[in-house]
Amino acid sequence: MTRNSEGLDLANIKEMTAEEVDANLASVWGNRGPLYELYATSLMLDYAPEFAKLHRWGSDLFGRPDPANITVLACQNLHSYMMTGWETGIHNSFKTLLRNGMSVDQIMELVMFNQLYAGMRGLGHVFRATGEDLPVYKRPANAPAPFPEGWDVDPEAFKCGLDFTTRAMTDADLANLTAWYEDAIGYVPKSIRFGLKYHPEFVKVNRGKWEVAIRTLPKQLAPYIMLRHHTITGSEEGLREAALLALAWGITPELISRAVTATAMFYTGFEGMYAPAKVIDEILANAMTS
Repeated sequence: MTRNSEGLDLANIKEMTAEEVDANLASVWGNRGPLYELYATSLMLDYAPEFAKLHRWGSDLFGRPDPANITVLACQNLHSYMMTGWETGIHNSFKTLLRNGMSVDQIMELVMFNQLYAGMRGLGHVFRATGEDLPVYKRPANAPAPFPEGWDVDPEAFKCGLDFTTRAMTDADLANLTAWYEDAIGYVPKSIRFGLKYHPEFVKVNRGKWEVAIRTLPKQLAPYIMLRHHTITGSEEGLREAALLALAWGITPELISRAVTATAMFYTGFEGMYAPAKVIDEILANAMTS
């Protein structure tokens, strides 16, 4: 029985025909995106054909052909490429998201959310990758972009009620910020408590940026991207916070685990799952039995 994926017979990983190679390369080139996927794929096809088939098998789990998978993976990848400064990947992520129905303005919401991690350096990489093309990109005819079932646009969910008429962290600000974290994830993270103790003005303005970055995209993208970031960095407390917020905002345990395993496949290998195994295994197990 043949199980075909983009021209490759994945039911027979031991053999690679010339016809399969040609069909796979034609499939990769079909989107007319940046050439890197074409030449990267050709290296596997030419020098490691069995590996190439297994890579395509794994890619089917996280991206093509499922439309929602394609979108959320591209959103995560845009974050990683900004962090690593890979401008070809940034360009490709823009193309993928545009092709799947996301507008430039919405992609730029992701860019600004990622700026919280990648800083001005990350924005510099985005401009060099796509900045000169942004004014001529057209609104996709197939909008809106597909997302997992239940993901919803809710910009108010980010807001805790900070008073931005003053730079000072007021008593009311402190109460509102504390209440937001306790309601959303059950505790105030140590990172926030440290910042409030030593530089509350920074906590206020950085939290403000976090609150306004995502406006027209599903709120669930924030913790989904956080899961990617903290899996790569191995931040246990970051993973705990991201997983709890993801659950609070309706991301299923299956999708939380997929955010981690997709990161392992494309960025870290199995070693990237040590921190998630230590921190969020119990969280997911409890969520699946509650």
